[in-house]
Amino acid sequence: MNVSVIYEETLQIPIDKAFKLAMQWIIGQHKAKIKKYTPPTFIEAKQGTMMTNTGHDPNWKKRIRINFYDLKNNKTLIRVEATPLSRTILRVDKLKNSWYNGLFSNLFSLLERIEESPPPKALPKQKSEASHCHNCGNKIDKDTLICPSCGIEIN
Repeated sequence: MNVSVIYEETLQIPIDKAFKLAMQWIIGQHKAKIKKYTPPTFIEAKQGTMMTNTGHDPNWKKRIRINFYDLKNNKTLIRVEATPLSRTILRVDKLKNSWYNGLFSNLFSLLERIEESPPPKALPKQKSEASHCHNCGNKIDKDTLICPSCGIEIN
């Protein structure tokens, strides 16, 4: 059975910013590995584990494809498609709901917060090029929004 979960939304965010944030988001996901990407229009990744056997867990191993379409007036159409990598899928509706409520809503709520937020104020001159994650303590770039080590959103 071929199952795909697709969601798309148009947001008031430049395509480059949407692409960069989606890359950070994927890198921060548990067991995620980027397979291909073409900035700023396409990302393909695999995420999850085959350890679950119910077919509706958000960590069920899947292929994620994200396409970005540049629209007028700094708007971007973002299309996310997730496809399970297993041939045996039980409870397809539960799988779709789980991915929509976990995978898609997480990414799109993050993008919407960036969309609505005002431009950042100028940073003080003493700010270094790198800082540390407040959750895991690993070193991160100053413009990182999602920690690549632990996946937490940086404030």
